Formats: sequence, C-alpha cells, structure tokens
Amino acid sequence: MNIYHKLKIGLDYHGVVDTRIEYFTLFAKEARKRGHQIYIITGGPKYLVQKKLDQHNFCYDHIFAIVDYFQAKDQVSYDANGNFHIAEDLWNKAKGEYCRIAGIDLQIDDSLEYAKWFKTPYCFYHQESKICILTDNQKINLFGNIQDTLDDIEEKFAVSSKY
Repeated sequence: MNIYHKLKIGLDYHGVVDTRIEYFTLFAKEARKRGHQIYIITGGPKYLVQKKLDQHNFCYDHIFAIVDYFQAKDQVSYDANGNFHIAEDLWNKAKGEYCRIAGIDLQIDDSLEYAKWFKTPYCFYHQESKICILTDNQKINLFGNIQDTLDDIEEKFAVSSKY
C-alpha cells in the first residue's frame, strides 16, 4: 500500500481564502485530518488575518505575513495615514522565498505577479472559475467535493513511500 507523505499546503488569504471562507475552512479541516499542514501565506498584517480566520474556526498550522516579517527587519515605513510601505521588489519576492525556506509543497495564490519568484509549485487561483492552474498548465478544481480535490493534490504533489 502506498502512503503519501504529509504535505505543506500554502494558501493566500487575500484573494483566495477570503473569497470563499466556508469552502477553504472545510478544505483546511479535511487536509489537516489527513495529516497535511496548512500555511496561510499573506501580505498581512498577521493579527488581522488571524482574527478573521479564528472567527470562522479556520484550522491552520502557521501564518506568514509579509508586513510582519519586514517590520521585524525594520524595512517597513509608514505614511501620515498609518499605511505601510515596503519596497516592491522585497514584497514580490517574499512569499516565494518563504515557501522555499519553509518547504511548502504547493502554494495556492491569486496573483500571477508572484509566480516568477517561486521555486515551490505555484497554483494560480481563478476566483470566478474556482480552478487553480499550475505553471505546467495542470489544473486543480477547487470546487465541489473536497475529498476529490485533496486526492488530486496528493496524487500530484505527494511523494509516495512505504512506511
């Protein structure tokens, strides 16, 4: 019997999770039941995203927020209105670099702008069709039966091994 290793699945919050919070809450719950880890990878700030996820009892393992990361490195500036600013090149590369370092197996995101900075498999999420397209043009349907969606992800990304 082949058993798949446990995956680290990255989900963007703004533009992915927040567009269908009920679906992705169930998706994350089922993925974690299967032993996979869910990483919320977002612009942030973390405390706001965490608050919204907690309101929906969203299960996750880690949150990475770009603004918090660069704030800790003192690379964030604020304008008179309290809006934060981070150099565009730093911002655009941050998710890809984090996914590489954290060993994320799949990132689901709604911005093609970030894809070029990823070594991690990157799936571009189309909000209207609810289909995610990988860089090799394979598709993952993120609608309908969550079991089937996770089976598909496991087949595409998990390395099978015998335990």
